[in-house]
Amino acid sequence: MRYENRQAPEGINVRQVNPFAQFLKFFLATIIFVVIIVVVLQFAGGAIAKLVPFKYELQLMEKVDVPLSSEGASPEMIAYLNDLASRVGPGLSLDEDIAVQVHYSDESVFNAFATIGGNLLFYRGLLEEMPHENALAMVMAHEMAHVNHRDPVAALGGGVASLVAMSMFTGMSGLAERVIGQTHMLTGTQFTRRMETSADKAALGAVNALYGHVNGAGALFEVMGDIKGDNDTIPDWLEKFAVTHPLSDDRIEAVEKLATENGWSNDGELTPLPKEFVKWLFGW
Repeated sequence: MRYENRQAPEGINVRQVNPFAQFLKFFLATIIFVVIIVVVLQFAGGAIAKLVPFKYELQLMEKVDVPLSSEGASPEMIAYLNDLASRVGPGLSLDEDIAVQVHYSDESVFNAFATIGGNLLFYRGLLEEMPHENALAMVMAHEMAHVNHRDPVAALGGGVASLVAMSMFTGMSGLAERVIGQTHMLTGTQFTRRMETSADKAALGAVNALYGHVNGAGALFEVMGDIKGDNDTIPDWLEKFAVTHPLSDDRIEAVEKLATENGWSNDGELTPLPKEFVKWLFGW
């Protein structure tokens, strides 16, 4: 037998694939995988959170002790808002174990939101723009519908599930526990466009049940459209994808369509706000 020490072929130890391209493919695949896992857990977390009894929402709010109403806020305004909520409630067919409490902040913010435990917060900036009680009742019913649909706890559950997933990949243990105790996690929950549309539908039915018509309900979205027009920085085509709430024009059209489908009258006497309403707002 003869043995020959042959030279290795030239370039045998040189990879034919660019290592940077290979790394980029691996990195992108990892990012896509993480995003899919986070999205799946977010939806799963939201669905599971809705199964949690409402009484545990109340216990969580007591535990974090988040202040909602402004210090020294008008007690008359708070009483009026809670009275309106009690009148709107029957039209929403609230679950027996759900209770709603309305809070008031004298900050000049055009907003109202629902959070866990049946808590609603209305800002002075929004109340200043209300032309009549019918529009305010639409806002109230919309936020109460979120509570009845368990949207706040679903949003919170989905957010926490996403944080758990992120902590698994980043190694930041306890991230979800730390964040859930933060005020902004409970008061800044974001709802999906589907949730917003569903709340609009339920709210319109509640307004019709309260007043016997839906006249004035769309005024809320007209006011929102006017304010957006004054501070418009996002084009409508982008806003359709980037913003959770449907566009104001779309919501007005949806209100009119829903009223027609259900035979609800668009004509009816508008109910004015209480005479002392401005006094409650500004303490005159």
